[in-house]
Amino acid sequence: MKKGLMIVLSLGLIFGIVGLGHSADVKKGIHVGNAGAFTGDAAAPCMEIYNSSQIAVDEWNAKGGIQGVEIKHIMGDDAMDPAQGVNVAHKFVADELMYGVVGPPMSHIAQATLKIYGAANMASITTAASKAELTEQGYKHFFRVNARNDAHGWNCALFIKRQLKAKRVAVLNEKTAYNENIAKETIAGLKKLEITDIMQEIIVGGAKDYSAVLTKVKAFNPDVIFFVATTAPDCAIGVRQAKELGIEAIFFGTEGARDKNDFIKAAEGAAEGAYVYHFAPDIYSIPEAAEYVKKYENTYEVLSGFGPPAYEAMNILLSAIDKAAADGDITRQEVLQYVQKTENYKGILGFPVTFDAKGDLKGGATYFFQVVGNDFKQVAVMTGK
Repeated sequence: MKKGLMIVLSLGLIFGIVGLGHSADVKKGIHVGNAGAFTGDAAAPCMEIYNSSQIAVDEWNAKGGIQGVEIKHIMGDDAMDPAQGVNVAHKFVADELMYGVVGPPMSHIAQATLKIYGAANMASITTAASKAELTEQGYKHFFRVNARNDAHGWNCALFIKRQLKAKRVAVLNEKTAYNENIAKETIAGLKKLEITDIMQEIIVGGAKDYSAVLTKVKAFNPDVIFFVATTAPDCAIGVRQAKELGIEAIFFGTEGARDKNDFIKAAEGAAEGAYVYHFAPDIYSIPEAAEYVKKYENTYEVLSGFGPPAYEAMNILLSAIDKAAADGDITRQEVLQYVQKTENYKGILGFPVTFDAKGDLKGGATYFFQVVGNDFKQVAVMTGK
């Protein structure tokens, strides 16, 4: 009896495992996830990512969804905490109707969840996670519509030298995966460009007071302060306190600072003339983006720059799901394969999206903006040359 029971159990296990690989009927439902920090200091840009993804989902549903099935867009809040990011990933993977995820947008969360999504063949398209190592670990499920930090760092160094004419640079670095990486890459680029008079100091995200470290910066008397922080509120405090201390150096913020409310408005005038770099272009200058911009501003009002790549990423994901579901059945593996084949996808970003073998964006650029009044004016685009 025991032997017979073992055979039955073994066969059941085998068929169960095989069953997991079988296609599912599309009519059962189609879910797509959105992983990000929808609460906390990064809530504004992440909600812009979610809302832009929702516009894409709404457009697909208005056209009949996929195979007549309405697409459900599910939020997963990681609050910038890797442990919560892992919980979100497990939740999404456990959802049998989930076929892909937009996000996570932050490198340290993406790193914490790579293995989970990868083991489930869950296509994940980030809109902002830029740590180079994310696509150097052999995973085949992770893609990005943004350039990597090794590209951004070199471009930032070029911008600091060529456009800002700096000879002395203070680099203030918040110790997270993204910030440490972009600081390291930029410093390496500055040294390659023969700018070696560099001050390095650590800042703490969410500290609310950077006057102590900025006092050291004032004594160093740099031409540029490269304020490497994750969120716009931290950058707003940094630029405001720098002005209060009488520091005359040019303030140069990272991509997180490109937020009209949480940086420009929150800085109370101190951000005027400051610079930021970003992974997305000036969307207002791209004719193909006009309809998206109109829909976003009519529904959600302020658009800063984090949303357009998310609209692009969600459309790429839904296009892959649509192709995978064409025969009425679908698997995550099929969706993943179609995402991998993305080539010359022409959407709203002003350049065609193609993923290389690692999942990186081919031909990505870094965009530089200056604060002028209540907005960001694009002043340069750099591609490493």
